[in-house]
Amino acid sequence: MFNNYLTIGIRLLLRYKGYSLINVLGLAIGIAGCVLIVLYVHDELSYDQYHQNKDRIYRLAVSETAEGRLDVWAKSPPAWGPALAQEYPEIEAITRIRPPASRWLIRYGEKRFYEANLVFADSTVFDIFTMPLVQGNANTALTEPHSVVLSESMAQKYFGDENPIGKVITGDDKYEFSVTGIMRDLPDNSHFHFDFLASYASLAPNRLYDEPSTMQNHYSSVFTYILLRNVAAPEDLERKLPGFLDQHLSERLETLGIAMTPFFQPLTEIHLHSDLIGEFESNGKITYVYIFSTLAAFVLLIACVNFMNLSTARSARRAQEIGIRKVLGVKRNQLISQFMGESILYSLIALIVALGLVHLFLPQFNHLSGKTLEINYDSTWFVPTLISIAIATGIVAGGYPSFVLSSFKPVAVLTGALKAGASYSSLRKLLIVFQFVVSIVMIVGTVVVLDQLEYMQNKNLGFDEENVVVVRLPDPEALQRYPAFKNAILQYPEVLNVSSASSVPGYEADLSVIQPEGFKEDQNVSVRTIWADFDYIETLGIEVKSGRAFSRDHPSDANSILINEAAARAFGWDDPIGKTFRYPGPRGFSPPIEVTGMIADFHDQSLHQPIEPLMIMASPWSHSHVAVRLEGNAESRGLEILKDQWGRTYPEHPSMDFSFLDENLDQLYHAEQRLGSVFSAGATLSILIACLGLLGLSSFMAEQRTKEIGVRKVVGASITSIVLLMSKDLTMLILVAFVIGTPIGYFGLQAWLEDFAYRIEMDVWVFVFSGFVTLVIAWLTNGYQVITAATANPVDALQSE
Repeated sequence: MFNNYLTIGIRLLLRYKGYSLINVLGLAIGIAGCVLIVLYVHDELSYDQYHQNKDRIYRLAVSETAEGRLDVWAKSPPAWGPALAQEYPEIEAITRIRPPASRWLIRYGEKRFYEANLVFADSTVFDIFTMPLVQGNANTALTEPHSVVLSESMAQKYFGDENPIGKVITGDDKYEFSVTGIMRDLPDNSHFHFDFLASYASLAPNRLYDEPSTMQNHYSSVFTYILLRNVAAPEDLERKLPGFLDQHLSERLETLGIAMTPFFQPLTEIHLHSDLIGEFESNGKITYVYIFSTLAAFVLLIACVNFMNLSTARSARRAQEIGIRKVLGVKRNQLISQFMGESILYSLIALIVALGLVHLFLPQFNHLSGKTLEINYDSTWFVPTLISIAIATGIVAGGYPSFVLSSFKPVAVLTGALKAGASYSSLRKLLIVFQFVVSIVMIVGTVVVLDQLEYMQNKNLGFDEENVVVVRLPDPEALQRYPAFKNAILQYPEVLNVSSASSVPGYEADLSVIQPEGFKEDQNVSVRTIWADFDYIETLGIEVKSGRAFSRDHPSDANSILINEAAARAFGWDDPIGKTFRYPGPRGFSPPIEVTGMIADFHDQSLHQPIEPLMIMASPWSHSHVAVRLEGNAESRGLEILKDQWGRTYPEHPSMDFSFLDENLDQLYHAEQRLGSVFSAGATLSILIACLGLLGLSSFMAEQRTKEIGVRKVVGASITSIVLLMSKDLTMLILVAFVIGTPIGYFGLQAWLEDFAYRIEMDVWVFVFSGFVTLVIAWLTNGYQVITAATANPVDALQSE
């Protein structure tokens, strides 16, 4: 029986080559799009799943509130982890990971490179995380100060075929690290990545950093990870954390006016569910996983709808076969099995074509998604998933047609009473409407996402981000030579302004707890703070609204401040010039610091966040970020000057660590750029698949109406009237799809836009444009078949009558 069904299926596939090609192509494109998105979603969901103890590992995060301002930090104070492990037996182990403040200059022999992925960690890091060592002993590799474990790629980079164990590498030409182990490179699907894992013991006083370890230090500077015992419940331990803070920090926090609430984050949820201040790396968003999964389902469903439409429309072609089989005693469930098997056959053939498309377009998809996805047929999940998608597609696509075809009455079939799919025209119209609803929503989504991206990239940020190079100074010694570097590059006309600061737009600013003038003794405020030299305002082109900017002509400016308009509003100051504030401390308040100017609000963060109160403290000494404004018409020449003078000022540093400010700001919207690209691809796929089905359906319907068209032409109907008549139904269906798709697109995208503090307003033209594009594409797809039928000789259509 199976062989008989298979033979019939192959014969039909070869007999009706045009319709078979459309069905296979439609399903193949749908499956290919689905497989690509499945690869993306699987990668997103697989983050940190490779750790053996993943279900017992948690990160300690901190929610901090000061005078109504809420900040949630991914890091925690360094003393908290060891104290928690000592006081709570539910904790099996803790480890702290501290990323450095800047890149390190690593040297071994003649090899010298800047490295960003150097971190410090407790020796227990290997007890918590699954990071196998290929050389060295994990129990002792990080117990001693100035020991370091390298990744395999770094070991190859610096040592080649030489055995690195016991060798010494130099950091910033002053700190020596002994290589005690080599670990495997961390996989891409990890929420943290590092190539140099130095011992946390190196951070003890008088070594690399003065690392305060008392509970009175409440500054969050390390990532603290906790491994709970098997019997411990994280929610029970989390309820004990407020008592832990009350015991150790209550007086200190009360003095500062700060409320801190520690909480646990499951390791496997960090990548998709965490967007806190100071994250180890930029994380993904679970919202986008939902969006892409829905997109995959809809693209595949559109392909299935095509199959349903063509199968039910061409139902009369197989009517006699079905009637004869029923007369001969074939039961309905056998017919259903036959037709379902044929649709699965189509789907399996489409799967083979889809895999070719996936291999062809995977590099482009990786570029769009920012991933490095690969096809691995040896993985335990990939091949079963492919087969499941193909079979599910075949069942969904062939389910309804199977029940329709198997329901034909033998008498109606054999007497010619059955018309070609006429009974199911309403369903076909409904399915066509569904296809174009999805297409319209995809087009609207593409336009709105790209409009929002353009809005963010072109919005006036309150400063001039063009032609500004950001140079990062590598170490304290480089800071000391910064004045010489600044004076050297300012000698050239291509360099207009130079300034150093603790932060520039696009980077996290520090937080300061202050007490503005007019506030009560116990009323403090947490304010974002930038320490900058006297040239910061001029270099970035920030507008001064009142008062004045810092000036070397006023020596007292070394103890003054600028605030933005948002800060003036928050402090209730109508005229902030001359107002003062103080720093609270354990020994009382600092001397008053005077406000000399108010600057215009500017966006130093992404447009997801509203502009917050900000103060810029005058700080004449050097800072790690240097902003250099170049002459717009001589940017290339200016960059060459910077590199040349860098080499002269810092000959021991191999290269200048720089970036362009406008490019840094664009990187804040990578997730949105990927979403826009994937939406564009989804819209293209959905329209392509829908048009493939429409092409086959219009060809078949034109064939069925050949005699009607011939009669109309004989009685005087013009070609134009016939074309309009045959296009009327399609036009009405797309109008219905437009009416349904518009509110779906509006409310869905409105919810997405609410994630931005500054966003576009969706105009009516976006929806009108999307509907018009869909209508034009459908007309063009349907037009060839309609015009061919309308211009045919009526004699050919009526000669058999």
